Amino acid sequence: MPRGTTICLAIAILATAGCGGGGTLSKKDLKLQAEAVQSFAAEGALVARGAEQGRTTDTFVRVHTEYMAKAVRKVETELSSKQANGSLDQKRKEAARLALLVSLTLDRLHRHPGDQALAAELGSELEDNAAAAEKLAR
Repeated sequence: MPRGTTICLAIAILATAGCGGGGTLSKKDLKLQAEAVQSFAAEGALVARGAEQGRTTDTFVRVHTEYMAKAVRKVETELSSKQANGSLDQKRKEAARLALLVSLTLDRLHRHPGDQALAAELGSELEDNAAAAEKLAR
């Protein structure tokens, strides 16, 4: 997904996520939230791969991962504060769990931006999280 598209999607998700807490999550809302998690995880993986290969500065990695971690935590908070009906609730819980994992992984990359071996490991984790979130969005 192109970076501009990722940022626009994230802004749209966060705008809808900020509209109150609690309540019931619809299938469409869950799809949008899972897509946001997928987007942040995929972009985080790209940043991690850049760090792994020495193609990004430590400052870029620190600043960008901090921004993404905060944004995906908002998605996690939104998912955790809602309920859903039936099997959709299990998907909601899984999406919230993935959002938390993505934020924690991004936090680790933020704290160790110059560690290329760790960046490789975290890049793989983020790619896996992105794939799992993409499945939830279907």
